[in-house]
Amino acid sequence: MSELLRVVNLSVVFDTPAGRVHANRGINLAINENETVGIMGESGCGKTVLFLSLLRLQQPGMITDGSIVFDGRELTGLTASEMQQVRGRHIALVPQDHSTALNPAFTVGQQLSEALLIRDNGGGLWETSLMGRKSRDSRGHLHEIRAVLNELALGELVETGRLLDRYPHQLSGGIRQRILIAMALLGRPRMLIADEPTTALDRASQAQTLAVLNRICRRMTMLIISHDVEVIRSTCDRVAVMYGGRIVETGSMVELFRKPKHPYTRLLLSCQKFSRGDVLPEVAGDVLNLIDFPPGCSFHPCCPQAMPICSEVEPTETQAGDAMVACHLYTKGEKAC
Repeated sequence: MSELLRVVNLSVVFDTPAGRVHANRGINLAINENETVGIMGESGCGKTVLFLSLLRLQQPGMITDGSIVFDGRELTGLTASEMQQVRGRHIALVPQDHSTALNPAFTVGQQLSEALLIRDNGGGLWETSLMGRKSRDSRGHLHEIRAVLNELALGELVETGRLLDRYPHQLSGGIRQRILIAMALLGRPRMLIADEPTTALDRASQAQTLAVLNRICRRMTMLIISHDVEVIRSTCDRVAVMYGGRIVETGSMVELFRKPKHPYTRLLLSCQKFSRGDVLPEVAGDVLNLIDFPPGCSFHPCCPQAMPICSEVEPTETQAGDAMVACHLYTKGEKAC
């Protein structure tokens, strides 16, 4: 498989009254064509800043170092107008909050048509609404919209007139989520980013959304950001685990879930498996301060396997079998536990 995206040593900071927040600290990540990669980690670990940085939407954050190469093109040096041509057409985003991402003043059909107009004509929403009034009714656009909605198991609602003429508030959360996916797919992107795609959905809607994502990931490149183990397990080929603004472990989905290597990954997965009656694993230390990091490994105050070197030297990424791990347990290429 050929490589589509490579992120090297990406660092992103936010200047706040309390000090400089280091949201991403030397992120390294590669994604191949038609591969689905999942990003896992607790709230505040830098997942959102990472995918926003890929789209150059991290403002007011600043990219202070690193490289983002997409399909052989460096994105960090592009102008705002050049990035506007990348977003949607090459890298599309399915946002997390389906309740606010859709415009309540326009029907679903109008918003899907607008996605096509932006793809075909460029420009902002105001320009496309002026130039594309006739195109909205074109048979070609309607055929394309119906084809995408059929793929997302919404064809019956289209045929019975219960979708395209409806407003977002008239639809369930699961259907709104699939409409957002449809809008992204209409741009014909090379890569799709899905941010917490099953958040705030009921069980039935979660299952429908996962089924849709599974169909999509067979034919395009995807980056899925989620705290839900089942979402990652059922859709992803590889998984990257983040903590404190860094990727601390990357590996195949099967191996990472079967035998996680980094102590943080082990704790994260053990908490995810928690069920009623179980005892949650104890985590020592305080919540990580992204302004004032501890010396050495940022996880060492909470790590049950911390060694003296962990509080002195920040670990580099090390190959451990088929995985890449940022941990002193593996600095010599030997399994320490």
